[in-house]
Amino acid sequence: MNLKIINIIIFISIAIVIYSCTRDELFNPNPPVIKTTIGAYILSEGGFSQNSSKLSFYSIPMDTLFQNIFSPGNLGLFSSGMILKDNYLYVLEQGNYGAAGKIYKLDTTGKVLNSAIVGINPYSLAIANNKIYITNGPASYVSVLNQNDFSLIKNINVGAYPQEILSYGNNIYVCNTSIYGGTQDSSVSVIDVNSDLVVSTIWVHKDPSSITLSRDNRILIGCPGSNGMIFIINPATFAKTDSINLIEGFGKDLSVDVQSENVYFISNANNIVRLNLTDKTNITIIQNQNPAVSFFYGYSFDYKNRKHYICDARNFLTNGYFMVVNFDNYLEKNFSTGISPRRIVLKSN
Repeated sequence: MNLKIINIIIFISIAIVIYSCTRDELFNPNPPVIKTTIGAYILSEGGFSQNSSKLSFYSIPMDTLFQNIFSPGNLGLFSSGMILKDNYLYVLEQGNYGAAGKIYKLDTTGKVLNSAIVGINPYSLAIANNKIYITNGPASYVSVLNQNDFSLIKNINVGAYPQEILSYGNNIYVCNTSIYGGTQDSSVSVIDVNSDLVVSTIWVHKDPSSITLSRDNRILIGCPGSNGMIFIINPATFAKTDSINLIEGFGKDLSVDVQSENVYFISNANNIVRLNLTDKTNITIIQNQNPAVSFFYGYSFDYKNRKHYICDARNFLTNGYFMVVNFDNYLEKNFSTGISPRRIVLKSN
């Protein structure tokens, strides 16, 4: 974990303890009327004031960013989760440190259909077997909810400070990323969705920070740091089949190009790197031109439209930016978002 992130964590952790949210979510009273066809949802974490978080939508046909289609009262700090499933958005609000958060079900225009109190600082989520699995960092467990009514089914103990999560087949994969200043962890917990029991533990490097599925259905796990690596896991046996060294180390946000053997991610040096899974070559393709004022905080590759989408959190205190970069690695658009834009979820027809 680099020094800049450590300082941000210390600063925000202190502020969370001091700041106490006393109001429920504040929905956008005049949401924009949009027709969500194809594009990208961008989730900005917000600052220390209520109603500063924003869910935005970038419409590809209109080439327009609708900056605020939904705004909870105190949506997380650090990274809150978002997933698109069956044309519904599920969004997590972390709440105050060490306290319960919330889950929201939205339609694709940002209208709230359901919400519920959940967990302890819920971070990210996956859906399988008509259930929602939510990581709760400080509590070191995964909450399992009924997808239909958000009722709690059970809590499953996993490793230290679970964060990123992935559903594939009959299993949920949970990255355990250590407690800041406390217990360390280098594991990925595997939960069977039928029994809701941990059936395996995969040991990688410290603080696995990203997980995704390759185009040939292998599990890819990224571990951060200047010497960070990407591990390849066989989902049938949970065995590590390969590990790949990276020229700039690893940061976050693995994103797969299903039209090739390429995988993209944010490197430890805060650039966008392309990795070929066949020959293991990895090169920087998008250089952060001004790292003193720019911080790549979220990333996704749109393989259908051949675009790179980057969230630039800047100083984490003022509005960040959503950047659209074409396949030739040239910046096409740079839209202002909310404070600390982090998550990107793609929507297609």
